[in-house]
Amino acid sequence: RFSFPSGPTLQAFSFTMLMASHFPEWSPLLIGFTVLVALSRVVLGLHYPTDVAAGALLGGGIAFASLRLAPLLGA
Repeated sequence: RFSFPSGPTLQAFSFTMLMASHFPEWSPLLIGFTVLVALSRVVLGLHYPTDVAAGALLGGGIAFASLRLAPLLGA
């Protein structure tokens, strides 16, 4: 019923960006995982492409903000 934005896509994008920033050698595997998560949501008919795009933008934005704020907060 409530599908906007795609939560699994949001989480996959956040996870990938955060992990890739700390372990860049894992980036190809992480990106592949994220693409498969995003595509599976549409292919399985669980989300519209706009739901997935919104999840990706929100997840990326949250990860970006976390990476920018962490040094300021002493983390």
